[in-house]
Amino acid sequence: MKISKKNTALCLFVMVLGAAGYFYLTQNDKPDYSETQWRTFYGEKPVDYRPEFWVTYYGSEDKSACYKSGVISVVNGTSKVEKEIYQEFIAEETNGGKNYVIRYPDKFKQNGCVYSSGGGKIYIEEKSNDPRLTQEPYSDKTKVYRWAVVYAGRVTTISVRPDSAEEEFKMGPMYINKPKYNVFCTKLNDEDDFNIKNSGGVFRRLWCSSNSIEHGIKKYMQFDTYTRSFWNAHPNIEFNFKVSHKIYCKKGNSSCAKFNLPEFNPKLLNPENFAEFYNKGDE
Repeated sequence: MKISKKNTALCLFVMVLGAAGYFYLTQNDKPDYSETQWRTFYGEKPVDYRPEFWVTYYGSEDKSACYKSGVISVVNGTSKVEKEIYQEFIAEETNGGKNYVIRYPDKFKQNGCVYSSGGGKIYIEEKSNDPRLTQEPYSDKTKVYRWAVVYAGRVTTISVRPDSAEEEFKMGPMYINKPKYNVFCTKLNDEDDFNIKNSGGVFRRLWCSSNSIEHGIKKYMQFDTYTRSFWNAHPNIEFNFKVSHKIYCKKGNSSCAKFNLPEFNPKLLNPENFAEFYNKGDE
């Protein structure tokens, strides 16, 4: 389905408020973006895949409108619980599907409250017109049932931290303040141990990686961190994607023999090998 510029500009709001369930914005509660910082993820990708960015916004002002009514934290029994708004931002495609951009607000005003985010999750999914994708439980992208239909997976979780955390994370294995990533996603098949209806016995998933050696330290893409000042000063982050041409099984898995699949060599994703493997691919 083609994502129009109009829908992207309106951010494709699909929202969850606490446990109340999904609802769409009405004319009266449309968000105010007049003071927001618009952010983008962009880059290259395969034409048959589409990235998304999942964000949870939290009420960020000391007003009653920013908190759940009558709900107190179970941790200390006194703190009010901030309202949460969950949104999925779907990539807009350009250049015949070879490039993409995801544009979303870092914060917005709504119903007397400012909602702001501290990062989110990058997700990528194979495009498909399979009608099961619009039926429960397949419409919930956090459910394993969806992987009976398409290859998909969480790429990484992005967090924003105080500037004081920079030195701590700089010496660790996670990326910090990185403006560009090359991501390789491997298609893996496994046996359907979840007994998913109409799965054909196959559980599909994407295993996405972006690893390197920086300043003598091996870095792995699992949870990527940004300091607040870097995040504010660099509103555009580049994620380039490649997806394997072959379908693999994980090394030593029983599904290798059952589905007659080649084992994927995880050493190809080691930081010292990743750049060469990304450029060459698996053809």
